[in-house]
Amino acid sequence: MTLNRVGRPGSARSARRLVQVAGFIFYLLAVQALVTVGVGVQVFLSTRSTADLLLPSVSLLLACAYAGVGFHLRRYRLWARNFAFAFAAISLFAFPIGTGLGLVIVACVASANFARVFPSLRRRGAEEESPLLRFEPELVPEQAG
Repeated sequence: MTLNRVGRPGSARSARRLVQVAGFIFYLLAVQALVTVGVGVQVFLSTRSTADLLLPSVSLLLACAYAGVGFHLRRYRLWARNFAFAFAAISLFAFPIGTGLGLVIVACVASANFARVFPSLRRRGAEEESPLLRFEPELVPEQAG
């Protein structure tokens, strides 16, 4: 009998589901940022001050970032995992709702990372090195003609 899995049999499946939940939370954060964009545009239209355009523009960038991280997190991209940790760490300071969401995101992504849902980086070995890139000159004797 050969044992192929380490840990509980359903741990990878539940970890994948938790990553999907974390990606959905990022979608909700993007929607919240878009609502902030709408409020900022309404403030700009009522005051006609260009300084009031700062809030909607920054909120729009944040909404795009949240949506991008959520999209790629649900596809198990390694860089999205790192950004999810960073955004969750920043949201921990937004007490009380941001702290709760940050803890949920960190727990979801950390459990998926522990279950090895995300791909791991590996370095290329000497046998996989590209033959076109050589850093040593070839010592071929020149032929005088």
